Amino acid sequence: MSIDPTDPLGGTPADVATLLAEADGAAALVRRLRGAAIRDLLIPDAARLDDRRRAALRTLIRAIVGTIGADIHDFALRRLTEVDEGGAAALSRVDACHLIASIEARLGTDEAIAGDLIDRVTLDLIGDGLPTGLIEQAPEPWQGRAAERAGEALRQAESRRRTPPDQPPYATDLPAESQAAFTWWIAAAIADVARPPLTDTSAALDRALADGAAHSLAQADEGERLEAAATRLAAVADLRGGALVGALDHALAERRVVLLAALIAHAAGTSFDSVRVLMTEPADPRLWLLLRSLDLPRESIARIGFALCEADHRRDVERFADQLDAVMSLPVADAVLATAALRLPAAFRAARASGETVR
Repeated sequence: MSIDPTDPLGGTPADVATLLAEADGAAALVRRLRGAAIRDLLIPDAARLDDRRRAALRTLIRAIVGTIGADIHDFALRRLTEVDEGGAAALSRVDACHLIASIEARLGTDEAIAGDLIDRVTLDLIGDGLPTGLIEQAPEPWQGRAAERAGEALRQAESRRRTPPDQPPYATDLPAESQAAFTWWIAAAIADVARPPLTDTSAALDRALADGAAHSLAQADEGERLEAAATRLAAVADLRGGALVGALDHALAERRVVLLAALIAHAAGTSFDSVRVLMTEPADPRLWLLLRSLDLPRESIARIGFALCEADHRRDVERFADQLDAVMSLPVADAVLATAALRLPAAFRAARASGETVR
């Protein structure tokens, strides 16, 4: 299958079979495009993805399709080459651009998974934009062999993922739910694009793709994700007070934004995903309240806020300065109460929010 994360339109020139397949699906494609254009018209400007985030998101989607799709395709092709030449021939005609369009359409129906990808690429871009020299030197604060091992594992996870924003990551790093969804989506998309007649060939193709998807899922390890490694390190280190301030300074000095989020999340007793949402949404002031609830010094909160304002053009440093004055005037106990909902399980909060929506 011609799936290359850096060249999604690669592959052999279109032949007659491909052209006819495109024509057969053209009406549905036009309907999707028109529907997307209408929805786009209704989106407020503040909710739109800017060009950098949109490009980074599409790069990530191409990498996901390229990585998972190649695993499934290669497994199925090996299987079909042995038992069904017709199915193998149909599979060989699959083109990556059709898969990507299908996956993007499916993403539009799953807000949770799409939101997770958007938050991830946004935080990655923020990390790429964090200022240098804000803190001259802040050594790693980890003490003990367990913390040192967790720190080394995090370094390895960072090296697997750290690539320029316009280049595909070396690791797709999906949470288990997203990994499963993408795997089955991609397998189904390959089946749809190959689309042999309803014969023994189509049954064999479906079986091979389903087995390929199951095999791909069996190889996935959520624990190797960068976010998981950072969360483990934060839990093992379990820092508070001055030690936490030093660790936050280290994360800023080294521009390790995922570690920064994990340290805040663990200290506050909330999830990594919850803190990531606060860091990637400039209109949400709860990040400052959460930092205040940790009884951090004003200087520490100011450094974090200034760094995020420098890294994210959507943030206003003067507005942050005004918010900082208000936050520091708030007693710590009141900040803890104001952010109590963030410490509840995400599923419970989502259920409460959906209940309020239908009232």
